Amino acid sequence: MSIEISNITKSFDSFKALNGIDLKINTGELVALLGPSGSGKTTLLRIIAGLETPDAGSIIFDGEDNTGKSTQDRKVGFVFQHYALFRQMTVFENIAFGLKVRPSKFRPSKEAINKKVSELLSLVKMEELAKRYPAQLSGGQRQRIALARALAVEPKVLLLDEPFGALDAKVRKDLRRWLRKLHDEYPITSVFVTHDQEEALDIADRIVIFNQGKIEQIGTPEEVYDNPVNPFVYNFLGNVNLFHGRVHNGKIELGAIKLDVPEYAATSNKNAISYIRPHDIEISLEPHGDGYIAVEIAFIRAVGPIVNLELKRLDGGEFIEAEISKDIYRKLELKENQNVFIRPKDFKVFIPDDYII
Repeated sequence: MSIEISNITKSFDSFKALNGIDLKINTGELVALLGPSGSGKTTLLRIIAGLETPDAGSIIFDGEDNTGKSTQDRKVGFVFQHYALFRQMTVFENIAFGLKVRPSKFRPSKEAINKKVSELLSLVKMEELAKRYPAQLSGGQRQRIALARALAVEPKVLLLDEPFGALDAKVRKDLRRWLRKLHDEYPITSVFVTHDQEEALDIADRIVIFNQGKIEQIGTPEEVYDNPVNPFVYNFLGNVNLFHGRVHNGKIELGAIKLDVPEYAATSNKNAISYIRPHDIEISLEPHGDGYIAVEIAFIRAVGPIVNLELKRLDGGEFIEAEISKDIYRKLELKENQNVFIRPKDFKVFIPDDYII
């Protein structure tokens, strides 16, 4: 089922949670609504579900206006961050609940309910835990049961609000992989809210980045990470270094180096900020040619395959974070307090006057 969100606006007293949101979600997509707390993503999810009423705009499912319909009539499944399982019911009974409380003329037979629940237990790999109660399960297991319960009523749309937010990092990563696989096997249009950039980049088909009630950018994980449209998106998606400089006639000066920025060929003598990811910094023991900045290695964290370096610019500029492979680290034989030279391999330049940062 496709979802078309048209000009959705929502305020709570004087606070404008959503301001003219337009978004089209295709049938079978897994879309992440990503943004900081208070950016409007959960409010939009609740409006899609029918749990909140917009001040203006419409929610359309497969060409049919659902804006005035109740949550029950929209046929959506909702998974909350804190599971919302019935403590007095077994795993089996929790999954069956939505089917058992249907009006009698729509309620499946006992045999059909048992078959459906058994299929879902198998889908979420929890068959052996059917008779347990929620208190006897781990957080990851409870979230799987919450998802199975949402799927039991065969929703046309699955909505997930910070589904892994209450879990530890290892369990979150395992469940992210499991949800992506489940979504591929059980095709359903899904929308999930998260403030975890890694989570969104890991499993979403497309990411919608929110900020202060507006959409900043929509795209695939690769598009929004590699080609952010403004400073907010660049800052929000992963670590980034900021280099302050000036742009003049297609070049930016960053301290001792000049770099080509052909997109600003017609720009004359303006302050600019260059955004550079830690993994896009090249390190050399000697300044081979022009275009290197002298730095001192202030700190090294060499745990795992990626080595993290904290670098202090010798010209008094900002501290810089760099990431290099363990092989390069060993080859260069880097040490703390050592002077080295760096240059960006890739970067993005923005003129501060053009954006609200």
